[in-house]
Amino acid sequence: MTTASVIVRCKNEEAGIGPTLEGILEQRVKPCEVIVVDSGSTDATLAVVAGYPVKVLHLPPDEWGYSRALNLGAREAMGDVLVCLSAHCPSATEDWLGNLLRHFDEPAVAGVWGPPVRPGRPIPEPGPVIVQRSYHFESRLWGLSNGNSALRRSLWEEFPFDEQLPAAEDKAWGREALARGYIIVYDPAAPVWHQPHRIIDAYRRNRAIYEGFVAMFPEHQVPRAEALISLTRAVGRAGGRHLRERDLAAARHDLARFPSTVAAVIGGLVVRRVCSASRRRR
Repeated sequence: MTTASVIVRCKNEEAGIGPTLEGILEQRVKPCEVIVVDSGSTDATLAVVAGYPVKVLHLPPDEWGYSRALNLGAREAMGDVLVCLSAHCPSATEDWLGNLLRHFDEPAVAGVWGPPVRPGRPIPEPGPVIVQRSYHFESRLWGLSNGNSALRRSLWEEFPFDEQLPAAEDKAWGREALARGYIIVYDPAAPVWHQPHRIIDAYRRNRAIYEGFVAMFPEHQVPRAEALISLTRAVGRAGGRHLRERDLAAARHDLARFPSTVAAVIGGLVVRRVCSASRRRR
């Protein structure tokens, strides 16, 4: 039987980590352990965590990194599969973990990931499982996501997350696995609720992600207007859908998320400008 160690990264997540840990412990398929990696929380996060049967690891804030936090948790893990989950992403169903793990009976599977669902929205009907066999610059935004992912631990031992990357460590790990002949599976039946990021966190996170993409694809430069075009199209599609469905609650929900979305776009724009200038200097 496949065993799973769930690794939860957190810092100042007092509002979200309780529901996330409860969701893990209420799964039909139980993990063999839950590991919380805290990066110097100054709110009540650790007090909340203390109420659950989990192992807590501490990473000093000045040593923090997405990859470093996950590698720290993975080194302490015992399970066959490492499940990476953000502290603000509680499982959407009791079968979330089982649906991630069911794919590891196939030896070619290196990793599995599931979709984020906006709180307040209905859980979409599961679509078909998608098998990913390659990863390129053009598809850089789609693929393994460590907000809700599961990895074969034996492969992580061969190539841990790259701690030199500021973010996008999940995409880099998936690319390495695919290059070695493995596959990545996307399973829509393994959703989590994705709480919106705080505005400053959205900016910093997206900036770090694009720094990661620049490091992964130094020969490419993303058009600076791409993020703005994507945002405009997404707003137009969402607005049209809300008008057609007369869904005022969903419209209010999207409006509440809009500042964080804009902050994330700005983070991407700033990174591309800075990195582009750096390349010209070289």
